[in-house]
Amino acid sequence: MMPPSSDGKTTADLEFTLVRYLDAPRERVFRMWRDPQLFRAWSAPTGFRMSVCICDFQPGGSWHCRMVAPDGTPHRAGGRYLDIIEPESIVMTHSREDCDGVPGPETCLSVNLDAIGERTRLSLYQGVFGNEAERDGHQAGWADCLDTLADRLHALAARERPG
Repeated sequence: MMPPSSDGKTTADLEFTLVRYLDAPRERVFRMWRDPQLFRAWSAPTGFRMSVCICDFQPGGSWHCRMVAPDGTPHRAGGRYLDIIEPESIVMTHSREDCDGVPGPETCLSVNLDAIGERTRLSLYQGVFGNEAERDGHQAGWADCLDTLADRLHALAARERPG
């Protein structure tokens, strides 16, 4: 266990992991992260619209996304890809950006994909956040996005089925 900080919080209090079992092969799930058009289709919370998604998907490459909230508020985020092992894992930095594109505090986001037959176990970790409110907001946002990812993968599979 990590020692508490002066406010009584441990690092573990400021990070999260989400796990989803997806009805799609690992390679297809990986492609949903690699291809900017596919990523754009599922990686914004419900009601948000992804207006820009630019990804230089390689270690050291940068990524940048802009979303628009239902109330019209713009949200920007960006970072760098630190490590990519196709089709197993992606590790990248993540930070919100102000209206001038200046990044705020940085977190690490990692995605691990484990093949389970024709299904995939996706584990998404993000941390360490500056406070619980930031952690909770990101956790809720990613949970919603991963539900949308599951729906998109299901729709793709249905289109590919004969008949």
